[in-house]
Amino acid sequence: MADSFTFKTTYVVYASPKEVFEALTDSGIIAAWGGGISVVENQVGGHFEWFDGDVEGEVTAFVPEQELGFSWKPVEWSKSTKPSQVNIKLKTHSAGTDVVLIHTDFPSQDIADRSGNGWIDFVLDPLNDYFVTQKEFKQS
Repeated sequence: MADSFTFKTTYVVYASPKEVFEALTDSGIIAAWGGGISVVENQVGGHFEWFDGDVEGEVTAFVPEQELGFSWKPVEWSKSTKPSQVNIKLKTHSAGTDVVLIHTDFPSQDIADRSGNGWIDFVLDPLNDYFVTQKEFKQS
C-alpha cells in the first residue's frame, strides 16, 4: 500500500462556525479574503474551484456550520496525479471557531509540507484577517 502524505492542523478563527462556513463556501466572501474567482457548488458532488481556477475538485462533504470536504487538485499537478482530499471540521471555541483541517493523499511529504504552509499563508491567516477587519469596520 502506498504512503498517504498528510497535513493536519487546528487553527482558531475569530468568528462563529456559521460565519466561517459561509466564508469558505460563498464566492463573494472568498473573493474578499482570498482574492480571485471561486466556485463552491453547495452540495455533495458539486464543483469546487478556488484561486481563479488554480485548484479544482468536487465537494465531498457539506454540512453547514460543521463540515466541508472536497477533492483538491492544483493545475500544476500532472494529469496522472490523483486529487488529494481536504476535510474541514468547525467546532465552537471560546474565541470563535476551531478549524480542524486534514488534507490527505498528497503525492509526497514535501508537497504536503508546502501545502500546509499554503493553508496557513493563503487561507487561514487571510480568513482571520478578514474577520478581524470586518469587526473593526463594524465598530467604527
